[in-house]
Amino acid sequence: MLRIAISCGEGFSSGFLAKHLQEEVLTQKMQDTVSFIRIPYYDLAERQNEVDIAMIMPHIEWKLKCTKYDFHIPLYVIPYKAMLRPTLQDYIEDAQDILKLANGRGGRFCFSGEERTAFVNRTCSHRAMMADKEKQETEK
Repeated sequence: MLRIAISCGEGFSSGFLAKHLQEEVLTQKMQDTVSFIRIPYYDLAERQNEVDIAMIMPHIEWKLKCTKYDFHIPLYVIPYKAMLRPTLQDYIEDAQDILKLANGRGGRFCFSGEERTAFVNRTCSHRAMMADKEKQETEK
């Protein structure tokens, strides 16, 4: 079971997104595979044992840069454009791939080339974007 927290400042946008994704989990009958919960950022350090990874809303990315908390789970800032079409599979794939990248370590993680979240242009999971690029290259 993959447990994913969606986190932002006070919880309005993260609550909306977490609710949407959890409804999709139920619709697709994946409740034995994955779960999404909203955890406000100010509670995340204390509640990190409840989840495997935290996906942080991009408008509070600045808080990660000055955090004094010690996180033993991976933290991933969701790129702005990747939020335009939030599909369940995209969020699951990004969470799975960040967990692999983290390899048991905590703290902030991002995909190579996506260090500056505001400039990420993809509207799907990183995995799907890379597969599409590979397909385009082989078709040339």
